Amino acid sequence: MFQKKSQPVSFSPDIPPEERPLLLAELTACANRRGGSLKNARRAQALADLFRGLSPTGKKVFVDTLGTLNDAASRTSGEQYSEIEEAEFFGGSESKLALLDMFETPRRRILHHLGGTSSGLKILSEISTLSEVDVQKDIDEAKDASS
Repeated sequence: MFQKKSQPVSFSPDIPPEERPLLLAELTACANRRGGSLKNARRAQALADLFRGLSPTGKKVFVDTLGTLNDAASRTSGEQYSEIEEAEFFGGSESKLALLDMFETPRRRILHHLGGTSSGLKILSEISTLSEVDVQKDIDEAKDASS
């Protein structure tokens, strides 16, 4: 109640090298749904707004960082099992999400979240034009899932 609201993270239009770890952290937090559904929806919208405001260089950096999200977020099966066990203990939708997360890559989750934003389909299309084939396939699946 008396906690200070966290300030949104700001980035330079070109996302210089010193800001890239922070971008990766924000993408990872969104993919992992940190902070609950409402906070994550806001985070996804903030990431979509960020993407729209970037320079062409910054957009390419964003897309390249998104492309490495699966590599950066790899976890051991022990960590996944621990997360599922904890979610089952506390019950509810968290246990279902933990199970689903085992079968969906972090990049697909973030693309799904971005697709659910106010300018989602436009952003996914733009990301697709700037990305490698494997990211394009994930985008096609995210678009199909939201249709």
